[in-house]
Amino acid sequence: MSDMKWSFFQIWNQSLEEGRSDRILQPREKIWASELGGCYVDRFLKMQGKEPSNPPNPRSLRKFEAGNIWESIVGYVLLRAGLLQKRQEWLQFQYPTLYPVTGKLDFVAGGKPNYDKAMSTIRTEFDWLPEFISRATVNIVQSLTEKYPDGLENIILEIKSCSSFMFEKYEKKNEPQHQHKLQLFHYLKAKNMPEGHIVYVSKDDARLLEFGVFNPSTVEDEYRKDIETITNYCLKGEQPPLERPLTFDEDFSANWKVGYSNYLTLLYGLKTQKDFDDMYKPMAERWNRVLGRIKEGKEMTDNNKGAIKEMEEWGFKLEELIKNAS
Repeated sequence: MSDMKWSFFQIWNQSLEEGRSDRILQPREKIWASELGGCYVDRFLKMQGKEPSNPPNPRSLRKFEAGNIWESIVGYVLLRAGLLQKRQEWLQFQYPTLYPVTGKLDFVAGGKPNYDKAMSTIRTEFDWLPEFISRATVNIVQSLTEKYPDGLENIILEIKSCSSFMFEKYEKKNEPQHQHKLQLFHYLKAKNMPEGHIVYVSKDDARLLEFGVFNPSTVEDEYRKDIETITNYCLKGEQPPLERPLTFDEDFSANWKVGYSNYLTLLYGLKTQKDFDDMYKPMAERWNRVLGRIKEGKEMTDNNKGAIKEMEEWGFKLEELIKNAS
């Protein structure tokens, strides 16, 4: 009798790890929209065609594919609701004398939702998806039909999945991640459209959060400044400065731009993200504890004074830290 044993998880994992072909880096004189707002030194090296010392590992690739799953679900909902106008459209825009930016938007959505069609397709084509997806589609179509009987203006939707930790951070600050805002603005600029929305999906509990980005707006100042900066570095052949391993925004944190750098070993001499976390996360926690003690008016120990000295040696001004600490 032949061996009929098989493993679903092995097939799944192998498919995820083998399904993506690594892009061969070559020198280029264009900017990917997904790079906007990112670390200049990493972008510079990629645009020079420098091979990463720390390429994405299988876990990173799986996280990317998990984001694609949520994007596909949103696409299904838009399609069955009759709202999907375009998807995965390549768009390029270029200011004179600066490098062009190119990228692929997720969705253009709008038009007049068709309640009857949505109900019909849900019964015949949505039965394999979780019930809440069908329910959400029905509710979306019903609500929009009642509120906008003449149809909806087209907008660009950019879908981003994230952890519940990051979701709550965006929710608390009431603003999207800087990189995502610039990426969406690129699509608005290239299509000369007035409005787009960044939609965050919490991978842990399926909550949604949505932020608008508009054209024209002050976001264009940030967008153009980013393009000017990386263009000038590349034209001069001048490598940008390294990122600070620790950053401050209401509190100290290890800089993810360093921890997730594809050039972590080359630029910072660290072998893995874990090495980076082990070195800098305890330092950030220690400094945050000291700031908390200062705000509470507690007496400074010798250890606390040592931490304050470290902050100042790193170029942080104690008065500003206290003022802006959470």
